[in-house]
Parts: sequence; structure tokens; C-alpha cells
Amino acid sequence: MNIIAVDDEELALEGCISAIKKAQPSARVEGFTSGEKALEKVDQIKPQVAFLDVEMRTENGINIAKKLQEKNPRINIIFVTGYSDYMKEAFGLYASGYIMKPVTAAKVKSEFEHLRFPEESVAPVQSHKLRVHTFGEFEVFTENGVPLDFVYTKTRELLAVLIDANGAMRTFNQIMEKIWQDEDDAGSHRSYMRNLFADMARIFAELGCSEALIRRRGEAGINKEYFDCDYFDFLDGKRDDTGFTGEYMNQYSWAEPTLGKLFQLSDGMW
Repeated sequence: MNIIAVDDEELALEGCISAIKKAQPSARVEGFTSGEKALEKVDQIKPQVAFLDVEMRTENGINIAKKLQEKNPRINIIFVTGYSDYMKEAFGLYASGYIMKPVTAAKVKSEFEHLRFPEESVAPVQSHKLRVHTFGEFEVFTENGVPLDFVYTKTRELLAVLIDANGAMRTFNQIMEKIWQDEDDAGSHRSYMRNLFADMARIFAELGCSEALIRRRGEAGINKEYFDCDYFDFLDGKRDDTGFTGEYMNQYSWAEPTLGKLFQLSDGMW
């Protein structure tokens, strides 16, 4: 298991690393005195767990956690702090744990027993995939070709918005402005949108790909590893194999700007 620890106080960082090594002797642990340095190395280290001091002199551990989750939605975040003020916000990020200083091996061991993503689940995704067609009408199927049976019609459109984002996170306001773009008060549908997310989460869980949906406080996205999608393939340069003939998510008018970009990328194909 690869682990990183971030604390701008060197003595505190050394103590945290020592406690981690005592609790997990076989782990590879690397410490950083700034989140910026950690983020520079994260692609190389590929940590499954990050211990983050919440309040540092020039940085905020919660902001660092958000950036780490953008790189790897399955990373286990364990916040370390001398204060409990940030506990609610920390767990709003679906953190795995929260340790009050001083960090001890016993506290670390307890957190490892309750990781949100246990070690065996942090390997590269090997789960079921969903098949998505965007060129023409937007459709979603299981890997066996069965259309997904959402309770709400709008759930399909919600997924279309997240697919259109190409893995980027979208705020709830951005999502509502697309789905209810013809209404003056799109924000009034926030409670309905919660039902759409619950519907999507339910069917993803039933299909064995619950981690395909990424939700954080106030925003959402998808994990592209769970999708076989013609749009994604096109953007990855596999343009001749995608069947693009000038149509994209035909049933959604908000998709027209993306269609324009696809035309620009496909210049010279025909």
C-alpha cells in the first residue's frame, strides 16, 4: 500500500509517518510539507491513502483533498488536526477518517480498519462497464446490451450531462441549468435532482459499478473507467471507429455546443 502524509510542521509530519509505519509496517510512506509538493508526486506514487493536516499556514487540507480526489476518486482521505471545527466539512468529502492530534499508531490502525476503500478495492477498476452511445440519440446499456431501466426519464438526461462533461465535475447549479434550461427558476428542482441521483446510484449499484458516480458536496461527475463510450473514444483520437456522422445527443438541445466542437475536431474526416 502506498501512503502519503502532508503536514507543514516537520515534527508533526515525522510523528505521523512514524505512527503510520508502526501501524502498517509493509506500507510505503512518503511525507510532504506542502500539498503542492504532494500533488506534484501523486501521479508517480499513486497513493491509496492520504493523511492530511487540515489547517496549515498557507494551505487548507480540505482543498488538497479535493484535488487528490479529482486525480483518484477512490483515494482514502484521513484528516489529521488538533481541532474538531472542520469535521463536518471533512466528512462532506466522504473522507475515510479523522484523527485528532497527537497521531498514534493505535489511532492510525483503527482508521485502517474502517477505510472507505479497503486495500483490495483500490486496484485498477475491474468492474462491469456501461455502454454509452452519444452519436445520434443518447442511450445507455449494460455490457450485455440491455437498456438501463431508470425510474425517472430525467435520470437518463442527468447521466447525459455528466457524460458530456467528459469526466469533469459539474456543480449542481450547472447541471440544473442544462436539464431545466427552458425554465426561469431551474434551481427550484434541487430536491427532484436528489431523487435523480438516488435513482442513478441505485441502478449503478445493482450493476456492480457503484463507483461510476462521483458525488461531492455541491458537485458531481462520473468515473470514465466504468464507461465504453463513443464520445470518449472520439476525443481520445479513435475517430474512424466511433461512427460519428454529425449527430450528438440529438434529443438534448443543450448538447449543441459540444456537437460544434466535434465538427471542428472532425474537419477533414469526410
